[in-house]
Amino acid sequence: MMRHRFGDHPNKRPRAPCSAVGAGVAAAMALLGCGGPELMPAAAPPARGLNAFRSGLYAFASPPTSCGMCHASVQVPFFASPDVQAAYTAAKALVDFGNPKSSVFIVYAGNNHCGVATMCGPSSGSPAIVQQDVVQWANAESSPGSGGAPPPAALAYLTASMAIPPISTLPTLTAGKTAVLRFALSNLKPGVAPLANAILELEIVAPNPTEYRFTNPKIGGNTAVVQLTGLHVLVKPSAVAGPGSEDTNQGDTWDTISASIPVSTLPNPLPTTPLSMTPLDTRAIAVGAYSSTGDLNDTITVGFDVLQ
Repeated sequence: MMRHRFGDHPNKRPRAPCSAVGAGVAAAMALLGCGGPELMPAAAPPARGLNAFRSGLYAFASPPTSCGMCHASVQVPFFASPDVQAAYTAAKALVDFGNPKSSVFIVYAGNNHCGVATMCGPSSGSPAIVQQDVVQWANAESSPGSGGAPPPAALAYLTASMAIPPISTLPTLTAGKTAVLRFALSNLKPGVAPLANAILELEIVAPNPTEYRFTNPKIGGNTAVVQLTGLHVLVKPSAVAGPGSEDTNQGDTWDTISASIPVSTLPNPLPTTPLSMTPLDTRAIAVGAYSSTGDLNDTITVGFDVLQ
């Protein structure tokens, strides 16, 4: 079975020769298999960006049972090279750090270019994993301190993860209704005694096939007043380990929430519609979906900075 290399596609349009392309673009195209001078060794990468690449995309791609089968040393670009700094340099040319979800890596993770459907076919699960890794890497590269400062502390409190319904089944923005997601705060890690029988509720719609819109975060059922600071919505593909990542482009508005949550009693049974109580914030947040095709479901976890 013939294997296409990165940059080759039977239906692509002819491209200009490398000599006709600017120096910056030529360097990137050289990595994609277009002839040209070799790149000079780069300076040491920023620690935070390199660490995010190493622990995410590189960990997935470098094994010989994955992209390393070809892209460690046989086929350019060598983003799975045993030399992680060389791999990092090669991989950067394939990522759009301003809009990471449009990166070449994600396209090729599911277009069966290597002829191994279980590795890079549309239903392999690889596109969702690669997209998660690329987004996390881009966030690390662009966030303050990416030049070597230590990463921010982990969130102090996390809910259990929950599957988001397939995006095609969610109400649209114009449907006049919302779906509700409810997190049992008895599963909060670490636990908070006044929240042992409480729930967190979020309302959700799908304004388009690739985006979630969350509104009206509410906490009810707590047995004492609780002070809350910072609410973070983390989304990831279900096949990816960990709590997920925050959409720093449009999904971090609730990071600034500071609220005092009064004692309340939940209705029994809980309604299928949103709870009738005052939300912690009236602003909406938008979060990009990873699994818009429906092949894989995304999961959501909510984190908090302070609960006391």
